[in-house]
Amino acid sequence: MANTFDWIEIRATDIEKTASFYENVFGWQIVHTEIAGGSDYWIFDTGAEPRMQNIRRGGIWLRPEGASPGVLVYIVVHDIDDVLEKVARLGGEIVVPKTPEGPAFKAYFTDPSGNMFGLWEDEGVG
Repeated sequence: MANTFDWIEIRATDIEKTASFYENVFGWQIVHTEIAGGSDYWIFDTGAEPRMQNIRRGGIWLRPEGASPGVLVYIVVHDIDDVLEKVARLGGEIVVPKTPEGPAFKAYFTDPSGNMFGLWEDEGVG
């Protein structure tokens, strides 16, 4: 479903410590995997059925040095180009333009208050 929250990404400077924190606080299972391009990624599964489509999915990403801490939420869209045009027109800032990610596309933007979000577009968006 388009225009819904799809993926939550937690930025971390210490993956093992952060994964252990969420495993122990919430009982989530954290699984290490390798994504396209050979990058390491840790996917978490809350084990609960989602109240909204895909809301239980997410992972932990190694925070680049100098980047601010926080949570990155991805929003599934039908057309990233259209959304990025609206972001720019309405006072947001495009941080990373439309970028291929396997068979899909992603982009990053900030809202007028500086909050960063990810966008995700793939053929499966209904």
